[in-house]
Formats: sequence, C-alpha cells, structure tokens
Amino acid sequence: MKRIDWKVFVLIGIILSVAVGFLYGTGMLGGDSSNPGSSKDPLISQSFAEEALNARISELDARINTLEATIQRLEMDLQFLIGGAAGEPGSGSPGGTTPPAGGQGTPPPAGGGVSQGNVGKTGNVTGDVVNLRESASTNSTILRRLTPTDTFTITKVDRDWYQVQLGDGTVGWVAGYLVKVN
Repeated sequence: MKRIDWKVFVLIGIILSVAVGFLYGTGMLGGDSSNPGSSKDPLISQSFAEEALNARISELDARINTLEATIQRLEMDLQFLIGGAAGEPGSGSPGGTTPPAGGQGTPPPAGGGVSQGNVGKTGNVTGDVVNLRESASTNSTILRRLTPTDTFTITKVDRDWYQVQLGDGTVGWVAGYLVKVN
C-alpha cells in the first residue's frame, strides 16, 4: 500500500477550511448573514455611519433648542425677580422700565435698550432661537421660534418687551434685550 505524503493532507485541509469558511460566511452553514452596512456588521458602510451621525446631530440640535429656550425663560425670570418691587425699574410690573445696560443681573440690551422711539423700525433677534410669545410675559404661550434671519417691524413697546409683526402678518412679543433694531 502506498503511503500518502503529509503535504497532501495539509493541502486537503486548506481546501476544506476555505470551503467551510466560504459556506459559513455566506450563511449556508448558519453563519451570520447580516448585510454590509447594517447595525450587526462590524465593518459598517459610510452611508450607514452618516445616517446614524445625522440622526444623533438632529437629536442634539433639538436638545440645544430646548435648552436655549429654557435659558431665555430663566434669564427673563431672573431679570423680573432681581428688578425689585412693583413700579421700580426692571421690576417687570406696570410702570417699570429697563434698567441700565449691564445692570446687576440684567443682560445688556442688544439693540440699545427698549425704547418707544423704536416703534415702526425693523429688527431681528440676536439669539440663535428666540421665542415669539402671545403676550409680554415669559409665562405666555409661545407662538413660534424666531432666528436671526427673521425680520420684523416693531409695533408697540410694553416695559422690557417689543410687540413685533412678521412679514406674514403674525404679531407677537419678544424680550427687548434679544432684539437688534435696524
């Protein structure tokens, strides 16, 4: 009987290993047949990575907008609380006026301060996202969010607030220190 050389056994082993690996990898032998670029594939495609990244960026943008709105509300509440008793400057009550720029606890007005002289002028907001409210109060309903690209006309002044009218006819109130008068 002829003896088989050990090199033949190694060659047959290599061929079998490659064949079994191929069949397992394609799912024919029960291997994971996840599609390239799926969440199960450890080597993800660029499009899958971009899609996941864009979804996360959208979530973070929404969270930033919520936080900016909360900060704006808290700043206005702080301004109201630090202002003093009813009728005193910055009190947020009837008869109150805007405290001087840079006053304690009050953000400096961006548009030079709230002034009756600004009625009829156009303006924009200074924050990335600013609330347009139903009335001159941080407790009132938010009608929409304004960005610096939104231009409006100032129609009225009430304490530290401007009533504004947008190009589409929407009327609402914006905190005066967040308005840049043009």
